[in-house]
Amino acid sequence: MFTFFLIIYLLTIFLCLSSYIFYPIIIWVLGKMFTIKVKKRDIYPDISIIISAYNEEKNIEKKIKNTLALAYPKDKVEILVGSDGSTDDTPNVVRKYADQGVQFVDFKDNRGKTAVQNDLVNQSTGEILIFTDAASFLPGNAIRKIIRNFSDNRIGCVAGRMRFVDTNTNLTTESQGLYWRYEVTIREMESRIGSLIGVDGPLYAVRRDCYVPLGHHVISDLMTPLIVLDQGRKVILEPEALVDEDPTTRTEHEFSTRRRIVLRGLVGISTYMVLLNPIRHPVLSFQIFFHKVLRWFVGPLVILNGLACLALTGHWFFKFFLTMYILFFVAAAFGWITERIGVKFRALTVPYYFSLVNFAAIMGIIDFFRKKQIVTWKPVRH
Repeated sequence: MFTFFLIIYLLTIFLCLSSYIFYPIIIWVLGKMFTIKVKKRDIYPDISIIISAYNEEKNIEKKIKNTLALAYPKDKVEILVGSDGSTDDTPNVVRKYADQGVQFVDFKDNRGKTAVQNDLVNQSTGEILIFTDAASFLPGNAIRKIIRNFSDNRIGCVAGRMRFVDTNTNLTTESQGLYWRYEVTIREMESRIGSLIGVDGPLYAVRRDCYVPLGHHVISDLMTPLIVLDQGRKVILEPEALVDEDPTTRTEHEFSTRRRIVLRGLVGISTYMVLLNPIRHPVLSFQIFFHKVLRWFVGPLVILNGLACLALTGHWFFKFFLTMYILFFVAAAFGWITERIGVKFRALTVPYYFSLVNFAAIMGIIDFFRKKQIVTWKPVRH
């Protein structure tokens, strides 16, 4: 039995390290060897700006004014706003801008963001589709910075660079800021090889001929770029197209967000299993597995590793390792307690957030195997 548990221990350690450390190293090496040179130049194709909104009366007017002020030829822009069954004053606010060319569709049923995006794209005419969130405000040059990448015919999708602001509020916001800096570094490396496997809802653009309508239960931010890569086009990050985003301030909101992302991500990837075919997509399947799927399963792997350590405590090394586990999760618990009482200890950031996101991922995995689906969404605001 010693050999069996030792294998479990070594395998789970290797898989966890593969997702968090080995994968970034391999992508960095690939980026050095196979960097793509994007041929950027200023072009002005017709564009459609797609905005999905659910109960956004506090933000939607500012968003429309921000969109109308973007530095792009006005005769080349159409703005489409879809209300996803909003029950507040969102529809009335948007209708005030009809005489400024803002097209509004008031969907009476709350069907979810992906459904609204599909329908708005069907009504749009632009060569390039710009997706942006109702509470995300763009700098004046953001669209122009993104569009210039499409002068290279290899490019099918371009992501803006999201950055969290006001991350010093509490332990939850500080944790998100730290983790996001790590994630952005990986995305920059993926972008160098033209294979960015995730974009962010606040700002991304897709060629019309690359856009594929998705099932309402599928998370568009993840699956849209993956489908573009499946078509043989490149997906990249435009670092100069910045968009600021407020982090989630409450533990329970961050937990539910992470749980929902994992569930919808697993549903999306299981719907397009061809993306995991290593013969058809040797690099892409490697990326999806190690950057997404394996990352989501780190929680169960840590549990298995802990159980293996428990079974091997006859040896001092595993007894020591188990003690480190206990101390780590005690620190995470203290992080949660101090967060609840409004005290911030930065030393607890890593154990607190690691435990939070991985417990949320475990619940998302359970939801997936229970065949639960989340279609509608309720934006979490500051």
